[in-house]
Amino acid sequence: MTTEPRFATRAARAAAPPPSASRPLTPPIHLANVYVFDDLEQVDAVWEGRRAGYVYGRFGTPNHTILEQTLAGLEGAEAAVVTASGMGALTALFLAALRPGDHLVAGQDLYGTTTALLREEAPRWGLTVTFADATEAAAVEAALRPSTRAIFVEAVSNPLLRLADLSGLAELARGRGVALLVDATFASPALLRPIELGVTAVHHSATKYLGGHGDATAGVVAGSAGLVATARAQAVRLGLNLGPFDAWLVLRGVRTLALRMERHSANALGLARFLAGRREVRRVHYPGLADHPQHARARRLFRGGFGGMLSFELAGGAAAVERFFGALRLIEFAPSFGDVTTTWSYPARTSHRPLTAEEQAKVGIGPDLVRLSVGIEDVEDLREALAEALAVAGG
Repeated sequence: MTTEPRFATRAARAAAPPPSASRPLTPPIHLANVYVFDDLEQVDAVWEGRRAGYVYGRFGTPNHTILEQTLAGLEGAEAAVVTASGMGALTALFLAALRPGDHLVAGQDLYGTTTALLREEAPRWGLTVTFADATEAAAVEAALRPSTRAIFVEAVSNPLLRLADLSGLAELARGRGVALLVDATFASPALLRPIELGVTAVHHSATKYLGGHGDATAGVVAGSAGLVATARAQAVRLGLNLGPFDAWLVLRGVRTLALRMERHSANALGLARFLAGRREVRRVHYPGLADHPQHARARRLFRGGFGGMLSFELAGGAAAVERFFGALRLIEFAPSFGDVTTTWSYPARTSHRPLTAEEQAKVGIGPDLVRLSVGIEDVEDLREALAEALAVAGG
């Protein structure tokens, strides 16, 4: 070989990183999708987990490791695994916790796509699912069978903000020897840490409050090292892996999570009280209001606020929603939540579209229901925008 490689070779091979006695304050983005080894002993050691290292992007990168360790620490969990979306994380969790022939008891009012997953895909996995009222441990207990291996609930339900009886369910799960799996996306670990209550594993759509800026799509499962390892294996095999840039973006969001959740919660409480006093609004669903059916539970479970999500029912029904949509300024319609910007959505036509009208009505979602994801703006601007739109909606 010549002393210096030829042009094409030099062009294809970047120079080595420059030496530095310092390190970056913010973790860099590791975009490499494969890693180089020096010898076969090193290959075996890294592959078998005897030495720290990385192999291939689908298995993880330093960005994944940093994010997973951060989220596990915030949740009080032994480990965490991140995936390409909240539904990806949920899929990995179910496949890790359950086997063909198992029975799952799930909360009866879940995110629409989660309901569709359990109703349409779970049978293909050999699972049977029974839906029950998660706000009462007794209702869940009544649905248990000898083949039940797990209970799955949303800590705060989407979109009606009902609070699961996490303490009662944790006691029930321990007594029956079943796993308790909890989606805590609506709360975030800044406000609620279910593992501290005895929950087996916690799930988040990290797209929402963890990322918080509407620019990353991700999911996470946190729990015991064994369960997370099994979920990770499922994610690797099914190609549910998160990209390193999205991992970096979520970590960026997590750094301000505590501050954002304080503001989300304060703004949401202010708007909930405002909406409760409007004649155009028939009912407000927010756990921070004294008339919420689980308000006392929320005061026990939450720390630092009641969250940034609320929903309300317009007195004029679907026609009032149409007028509200046409008149609302500043607050835009966007079928997601958890952003620093306040947005609103219409569950019957977005998040819970997979459900029939009868199924929606059964869980309390009517054509008059509006969901509000309250951001961190000046609450007076939000109040003024809502007041103007409500005046039009009320005719």
